[in-house]
Amino acid sequence: MRKLILYLGAFLLLGAVLTGFTNNAEQDATTDKSNELQSENPGNVDIQEGVSGIIAKVKELQKLTEERTDNTDEINELGEAIEKNWDSIEKKVEASHPEDYKNIEESLYPLIATAKKDKVNKTNLRTLSLETLDKLEAFKQKL
Repeated sequence: MRKLILYLGAFLLLGAVLTGFTNNAEQDATTDKSNELQSENPGNVDIQEGVSGIIAKVKELQKLTEERTDNTDEINELGEAIEKNWDSIEKKVEASHPEDYKNIEESLYPLIATAKKDKVNKTNLRTLSLETLDKLEAFKQKL
């Protein structure tokens, strides 16, 4: 009886150890695969982060266009910030996704230009920000 308990205990211990190693091997394989994908396209991570930052700024700009107060200075600053963020990823987007680049710029540059004006047309800015957000969100989903 004692030998049976000893063998059963050893068997259970061995099973637990093997299960632990199997889970680690699967986890390592998953980690290796994600690292491999990131090493293949490290630019996509930068692009994705940049696009996320631009989306946040455009949403902030959109909120400002809905306010009734004169907030031209804040709108101008956000226009500058959006331009700066876009400039930081523009070359990568153009090189890796030329069609999306062209599509985004068709609404992004007019948005930036309108946001940087001394007298801001909030209605036009609101329309441009919605259009730009749609394009940026669609592009982010593709990444």
